[in-house]
Amino acid sequence: MTTPDQLQTPTHARAERRGERGVALLMVLAALAVMIPFTTTFNLDAKVDWQGAVNTADKVKARNMQRGALRLSVLMFELQRMVFNQKQFREFVGGQMDITQVAPYLMSIFGSQDGAQALGDFVGMDTSALGDLSLGGGGFEVRVEAESGRINVNCLNKSDSKGSKVQSQTATMLAQLMAPSLYNPLFEEDKADGQTYRRTDVLSGIVDYIDDNRSSFDPLRMETGGGAERYRYTELYDPYQPRNARLDSLEELQLVQGIDDDWMAAFGDELTVYGSCKINVNFASARQIAAVLVHSVSSRDRWKTEGANYLGMTLPLASFVVEARQFNLFEKLTDLKSLVGKPDQYMMPSFLTGGDDADQQTNQFIPDGLEVRVNEGCRNDSCWGGLREVATVEPERYYRIEITTDVGAARTRVDAVYDMQYGRSNSSGKGAWLFFREE
Repeated sequence: MTTPDQLQTPTHARAERRGERGVALLMVLAALAVMIPFTTTFNLDAKVDWQGAVNTADKVKARNMQRGALRLSVLMFELQRMVFNQKQFREFVGGQMDITQVAPYLMSIFGSQDGAQALGDFVGMDTSALGDLSLGGGGFEVRVEAESGRINVNCLNKSDSKGSKVQSQTATMLAQLMAPSLYNPLFEEDKADGQTYRRTDVLSGIVDYIDDNRSSFDPLRMETGGGAERYRYTELYDPYQPRNARLDSLEELQLVQGIDDDWMAAFGDELTVYGSCKINVNFASARQIAAVLVHSVSSRDRWKTEGANYLGMTLPLASFVVEARQFNLFEKLTDLKSLVGKPDQYMMPSFLTGGDDADQQTNQFIPDGLEVRVNEGCRNDSCWGGLREVATVEPERYYRIEITTDVGAARTRVDAVYDMQYGRSNSSGKGAWLFFREE
């Protein structure tokens, strides 16, 4: 006969088994709660390490590609020296050529997949055979500029061979660069120190910081005056002395009283610390060409360079000169005089104007001409400036090259300056890097 206790045994056993399963489930959940964060962290660390390794490999590739581009750029400079600068080549092409005109096309053959096609479109030839020269897994872009197309601020140092005349000419070019009324806000608003600096204040500050004396510069007479320099550089929280010598880099100009980031953004691209003390009109910007024209304009047309006429007449003419010399550099300063004197007689290529030869003259904007003098001189107590005094068309010596390399997520940039005539002490030949900065 079955007792009541025996009849309840299976149900009790099932309850105990359910209790055991609940404990096991709780243990599994607890184990998962502990393991999931560790697993997630491990996976994240693995992904970060993997991406870091990929980025490091890309940086190494980009750096090697960058150095290869630098070596190729040296070959370009030798091409300039051995081919473009030769008299026979200039006679063959009917004028001057510079490596800055063709460098982006030549370097793009190696730096991009479609570089060969771009070169073929430029020269009008089938260059598909050069397509295999491009590098895989990345690319680079090259920009080459001539430094002689800028104002050399180191010419403000009176130790120059021509003394104060070169200093006054350079100061005059700087004054003309800052003169347009569109820059008025830079000289009417308070700077970070709470002071307002006029154009004359900034000009005298630049000259006094660079020249090799302690006498202040008079921006009205464009010569060193009799008073002492009174700049409180030594009284600042982080004191320093004026350079009173040539600058090593353009960035040092920001130590000059009255110069800030806004001023450098407006005028920094027009300045340099390399080259001669004359503006090379074959490489100068429209603003530099305009300053040269203002310096050498005849008295008859001087009104075209003054006041609002500068923006409406002189600057458009300078822009016309920059477009005109794009594929035909000036061989003599008289070529520039002829162009600016009668711009309506100059026919721009149809591929620049976007029209046919028949209606080319109609579609193209032709500014008014300007009479300029080539040689400076004086007569009857009246003196005038000339192109030869501040401008040149000599072959370039200093080149600034900027190389930007992209490989995957890595991007590198190098900014360098190359001197074509620098004498090498450890090897034969000429040419050396004067400045080199990697980012």
